[in-house]
Amino acid sequence: MTTVSKHRWATFVALGLLTAIGVAILQVTGAVPVLAGALYTGLSALTAVTVLVVTHRRRPPGRLGWYLLGAGQVAYTIGDALYAIAYASHAGPASPTAADAFYLVQYPLLVGALVAFVRRRTPGRHTPTLIDAGIIAVSAGLVSWVYLIGPLTADEGLSPAARLVTVAYPVGDLLVLVLGLRILLGGGARTPSYLLLLASLLTTLGADVAATLSRANVWSCVLWLVTYALLGGAVLHPSMNRIDAPAPAHTTRTTAARLAVLAGASLLAPAVLLLRYLQGDVSDVPVIAITCALLFLLVLGRMAGMVAAQYHIAVTDGLTDLSTRRAFEEQLRAEAGRRRHRGFGVVLLDIDHFKAINDEHGHAAGDRVLRDVARRLRAAARAGDMVARYGGEEFAVLVPGAGEAEVAALAERVRHIVAGGTVDVGDGVHRRVTVSVGTAVLPDDTTEPGELVQLADRALYAAKRDGRDRVVAARRAPARPVHLPRSRRSEFEAA
Repeated sequence: MTTVSKHRWATFVALGLLTAIGVAILQVTGAVPVLAGALYTGLSALTAVTVLVVTHRRRPPGRLGWYLLGAGQVAYTIGDALYAIAYASHAGPASPTAADAFYLVQYPLLVGALVAFVRRRTPGRHTPTLIDAGIIAVSAGLVSWVYLIGPLTADEGLSPAARLVTVAYPVGDLLVLVLGLRILLGGGARTPSYLLLLASLLTTLGADVAATLSRANVWSCVLWLVTYALLGGAVLHPSMNRIDAPAPAHTTRTTAARLAVLAGASLLAPAVLLLRYLQGDVSDVPVIAITCALLFLLVLGRMAGMVAAQYHIAVTDGLTDLSTRRAFEEQLRAEAGRRRHRGFGVVLLDIDHFKAINDEHGHAAGDRVLRDVARRLRAAARAGDMVARYGGEEFAVLVPGAGEAEVAALAERVRHIVAGGTVDVGDGVHRRVTVSVGTAVLPDDTTEPGELVQLADRALYAAKRDGRDRVVAARRAPARPVHLPRSRRSEFEAA
């Protein structure tokens, strides 16, 4: 890519800013209104053509979003042209105009584009980000209702059609805000094209607010032209191909800055209530009360999600996605309390020669073996069984409502499935992996639930002593712990 093509985006942005300045000067001085309209509509049309042509030529993976942005800009261009014609023909176009129809059509197209980007950047439903965006959007919606939508609906000087069209703009802006926040708060690369597009959205919202407050505001026209310039820069920047690249899992974090923004948004509703009270206007109290309740529920849901996420981290092994030893022991105590008259079993297994795998192929290969054994263990276990990584290369299965025969059958199935295939340890090397298995059953082997793991562990080491790759039940293991010679003890502990 040449230096010129790399900087086309900057040239477009600069051209757009110069056009905005020129239009502002023409509007303030009242000179050559036709030229002001032509410049305004010309930049809008140039942006639409740029978005569509560049998208067609580069064909980015997620080009649907760019095509929808281009279509929305086409609708805006038609609206700008109709508005310019009406403005040149009369002292001022009456609201609503034909241009409003095309301006409003742009909203569903813009929403569709943002949804397409969101679905590609963060596939699936990311509830924390949705809640965070909802908290900010609800607070912004309250401010919009109190200071924009509410006064517009109460304006008796507007016709019903004019009132409906005027209210539709802030409502559409709220939808864009929600999706813009979803993109901002979600994962994904913060490329220059991404930043330019977000700046374009933010400027659009500012222009619409300025236009709603004063339909003849020069600043709103300037901001809309800046929006066009930023959108053209976003599509021309070389990083536009990566704006919707899927984000890696777990890329969003609840940072201090994020919490501060959410706290400020949550406190906005009571702040508005206090301000309206000081102003002596309590007409919006029901709306504010509903908003406060909704914000409370959203914050409560966010906190519940954070607690659930932390609990998941505490009870889930990060490497194998199995339960942790702590979770296994808690479930064992719970089973002991529930099944005083029904048996249950414990299966312990240890990967044979695991230290040798780490020594020969590296710890990354050892991690692959652990994940593969965990996957096969889940496949071998029953639906109600609890599978855990007990520590290091040792795994455990809690088998509720099972007798000695069922536990033995499960243990043998686990051993057979693990030994039945090879594991890719890297560099195209496949290695056969086996496990030694020990089992213990309540009440066949003991009447004390606390002894089950100890008995199963004793049986496990008996399986290693007898040659590995085998299952040993607690009743067939030595009555006392196995005392190995010093020369062999380290071998079994490492294996």
